[in-house]
Amino acid sequence: MTTSSVELRLSRRAERELARQARPLVVEVELYFSCLIRKRVYFPPAAHADARPLSTTHGKLQVFFRPVMGQACAIPADGKPVLTAFPLQKDLAFTPRWLRLDFKAGRWQGDYGFV
Repeated sequence: MTTSSVELRLSRRAERELARQARPLVVEVELYFSCLIRKRVYFPPAAHADARPLSTTHGKLQVFFRPVMGQACAIPADGKPVLTAFPLQKDLAFTPRWLRLDFKAGRWQGDYGFV
């Protein structure tokens, strides 16, 4: 798979916080397939091994895309389903086109979309 690019939409707070950071911020964009579809943006210390890099023009960001599926429809009581990589048949149809980041109340927040 080739590396896709994602359009960044950063709030002023996010831009200021990124400027303060000594290391690049790792952002993992997850698309979860099960009985429903869920979108999430995580900020882990390192990307998951099966996450795919997305290119950006910002040197302080490392963005990754991870399509996953659950082993069952029900989400366990702890809220942490067992996930496995989800092989996409049409990568471009499901790969995020834009990523919006903000930094509020001392925490990173994000959203993404396809159009």
